Amino acid sequence: MQHYLIVWTFPTVEGAWDSCPGFADYINAGGSGDKFEGFELKYRVCEPVSGSGVAIAVASDIGKVWAHLSPWIKTYGIQFEVKAVVSDAEFAAMWPAVEAAAAVD
Repeated sequence: MQHYLIVWTFPTVEGAWDSCPGFADYINAGGSGDKFEGFELKYRVCEPVSGSGVAIAVASDIGKVWAHLSPWIKTYGIQFEVKAVVSDAEFAAMWPAVEAAAAVD
């Protein structure tokens, strides 16, 4: 499973405002789309004044991330930036091999 950093912004203040009832309903109903086979949203924070937020998810592939985000894109026009990232433990585990590869003459 790969970790993904997801950053979102709304193109307009009106769009951010329009999404509030739907997002609140989604969260209050348990966020059913936040976990499905091959995908789990681990953490999400929102900054409602600027209409932005950040999330960390784990997924088997980028297609699962896209499947999670697509309803929000289609319904509210949210713009997402998605980056594959590693946890601290993953970084520490891979560092010796990376360092060794960089030392090759």
